Amino acid sequence: MADQLHPKAQSGRWRRVSIRRRVISLILLLALPIALERGVALLNARNQQIADTIDRLRQTVQIVALAQSENISAATAVVQTLGPQATSLMADPAACEALLRQISGEVLGVQGAWIGTIEGRVRCTNARALLNVDLSDRDYVQKALKSPQPAVSDFFVTRNTARSGIAIASAERDAKGDPVALAAVGLDLQWMSRSSVHAGLSGVHIWVVDGAGAVLARHPVPTTIPETMPSAAPLLQAMMAHDDGTLQAPGPDGVTRYFAYVRLPGTAIRVLAGIDPADATRAIDQRILATLGLLFSALTALTLIAIYAADRLIVAPIDQMARDILAAGRDETRGLGEAEVREFEPVMRAFEAMNRRLDERTAGLRNINRRLTALASTDGLTGLANRRTFDVQFSDEWVHGADAGRPLALVMADVDNFKLYNDTMGHLQGDEALRSVARMLAAAVAGTPNLAARYGGEEFIVLLPGCDVAAAVEFAEDVRRLVAALGIDHPKTAMRRLTASFGVAAAVPSLHGSPDALLASADGALYEAKRLGRNRVVAARGPAEAVRV
Repeated sequence: MADQLHPKAQSGRWRRVSIRRRVISLILLLALPIALERGVALLNARNQQIADTIDRLRQTVQIVALAQSENISAATAVVQTLGPQATSLMADPAACEALLRQISGEVLGVQGAWIGTIEGRVRCTNARALLNVDLSDRDYVQKALKSPQPAVSDFFVTRNTARSGIAIASAERDAKGDPVALAAVGLDLQWMSRSSVHAGLSGVHIWVVDGAGAVLARHPVPTTIPETMPSAAPLLQAMMAHDDGTLQAPGPDGVTRYFAYVRLPGTAIRVLAGIDPADATRAIDQRILATLGLLFSALTALTLIAIYAADRLIVAPIDQMARDILAAGRDETRGLGEAEVREFEPVMRAFEAMNRRLDERTAGLRNINRRLTALASTDGLTGLANRRTFDVQFSDEWVHGADAGRPLALVMADVDNFKLYNDTMGHLQGDEALRSVARMLAAAVAGTPNLAARYGGEEFIVLLPGCDVAAAVEFAEDVRRLVAALGIDHPKTAMRRLTASFGVAAAVPSLHGSPDALLASADGALYEAKRLGRNRVVAARGPAEAVRV
């Protein structure tokens, strides 16, 4: 709610952020694009690694399929050679047996071969024992008997070795085209799988699968019991829909991998190669982790170095400048030191200029203050000290005199017949007469500790510290003569000039006494001087006694 009421609150918070945090924020802002660029580059490299792995899987299954096709082609060539000679070869069973054994040993992947005659049903020679299966009811045998081309079987499991394989058969025909004999070769699918592993990648699994999803062979974990993939499996559906392709899906063993597959030409058999995604991206993932660690370490080191540099190069000069400014503000110094940072020089110059203006204004204020003090302590008409100033200094001198045991004297003066002078000469002339008397009094006390003050109206009073009655009377007589010597005309008096009367009193102050008693004595002496005819000095001898001089 406070931020809503004060829109500048958020910007104010940012202004209160320290320089160290600003440096860290700046580093993060600079490092963020670099980190993002490296992150995007590494992700692209990872995707490219996956694409390259899939391409190599595709190449692997092509190589494996080519090897399998070559094996099947070699076996097909064998049966195409044996088929037309089946009858003549069976005429010499021993030679036929030796030939079949030779074929089994020399043709790669062949696990057995046989030749038989056809008399209502298939009869086999002793070479049949190599396969040890009853082939008379096999579909591929029926296909071979009906087709002039060699027929390829689905997989089968041999009874003597329990190993999976396929068979290729070709029939010998008479002049009418009817089959009279049959030649067949069996291929070991496990051997086919193992023979093609060398073309694969590290960590690659290879399967040979028939059209029904049965696993005929696999590597690197061979099995003698074929596995069958569910008909709804995405991998099997994709393989059945296309002759080749790639995808990521659960494999025959249920493990999700990247897969590439291809169909062996002329058969429903598919060769399938797969690799675990973790194996495919392990190297790039390790590189990503190493890069992230390096970036984090570099960012941490750069931040620490930047904070240290900011403290030494920015914060420390600012602190020094702040100390100089505070010292100047406390009048501990009249100027600032050299700016340690060039960019701070305008601030320093601005502060120096402000400091000069402040000094000028301070001096002006002091002058005004002195004038105000003078106005508060002096009389506006005469320029002498006023009654308040006299009262304060009189009290101080009384205490000082009591402490030091020295006398204190008062001389009270009154301009004679001043009201008559004022009425005759006018108020302006009367004021000028008072100023003349005041100037004379000021000259009389100049250079002494004595204080001359206007006591009120036409009355003046002089404070004489350290003076006894005799010295005070002497001072008063000098002043009386000086007033008469001013020669101010007063036509309504016998002397026809302005004069003044004086009352003098002196005492040694005591802390138990009252300065008012001394003031009353001087006032009484002045009254006596007026009563005795004016233009004279009268000294008080005691609280109720005055002596005419």
